[in-house]
Amino acid sequence: MARKTVRVDIPSGRPEALIMLAKRICDQHNANGAKSPLDAAKLSALQALVNTAETTNSSAKSFNAQAQTARQTRDQSLGIADGQTAYSPNTALNIITYVRDQLLLSLEGDEESLGNYGFNVVVGSAKVPQRAAKVESVK
Repeated sequence: MARKTVRVDIPSGRPEALIMLAKRICDQHNANGAKSPLDAAKLSALQALVNTAETTNSSAKSFNAQAQTARQTRDQSLGIADGQTAYSPNTALNIITYVRDQLLLSLEGDEESLGNYGFNVVVGSAKVPQRAAKVESVK
């Protein structure tokens, strides 16, 4: 004969599901009244906590929507939103690219000076490629 196993999950990683579970627990406790096997003081505390969580959850959703709108506006202004490039007109990235290119032209030979404008300038050296010596074939 198989042994019965029981597992009761608590949705601890999902705020809305946890709030709904807590509300159903409180509702069932209140429906059972004096016959409830649960501690009334603990369920009263649970009800207060759920009320606070439900209110702040609504605020969090509202603030999250506002933050998303703010991020989209920021990215559009900077020129880093989806579909934008350094060539997208009237964006910070477009103008910064223009500034870099103009400074590179006017400061040719002194590119390190772009650091004064806040650019991260990396100076290095590269080997000049050498042509391979021709090998003459003997006939």
